[in-house]
Amino acid sequence: MLYEIPHPRQSNRSLVKRWFTSNDMDLFIWHRQNVPVRFQLTYNKRNAEKAISWDFHLGFRHYLVDGGETIPNNYPGRYKQTPILIDLCDQKNLAQIARDFLAASENIDIAVSDFIYARLMAHPTTTGRRGATSTDQFPVR
Repeated sequence: MLYEIPHPRQSNRSLVKRWFTSNDMDLFIWHRQNVPVRFQLTYNKRNAEKAISWDFHLGFRHYLVDGGETIPNNYPGRYKQTPILIDLCDQKNLAQIARDFLAASENIDIAVSDFIYARLMAHPTTTGRRGATSTDQFPVR
C-alpha cells in the first residue's frame, strides 16, 4: 500500500512535489496550483526496477532503472554508482501496472490516484488509442 512521505525536499519553487512509497512502488507527483503537471511511478523495486514518467508537455517515457549497484569484481572497494534511467521500449504491461497502482493507491487522494490511473490507461500501448494530451484536465470530485 502506498503511503505519503511527509515534507519531501522541494527542489523547484514553482512546483509542489509529493512522494508516496511502498515496498514495490514509488510515486512522485508535481503540482502547480493543485493541478498535476508531472509524475514518475517506479515499480518492481525489488527486481529489475522500472519507471514511468509523464509530463504535461512531454507525455510518456518508460525506463529501466539502473541502480548503479553492478560493480565489476576487478574494482574492489568501488562505491555504488549513481542510478540512471535507460529508455525502455517494452510497454506491453502498462494496463497491468495501472491496475497494480490502483490497488496500491488506497491511501492516496482519489483525485490524484484517478489522474495517474487515467494517464496510464490513456497511453497508446494500453488502449490502442492516442495518449493523453496537454489539454486533458485534472479530474475534480
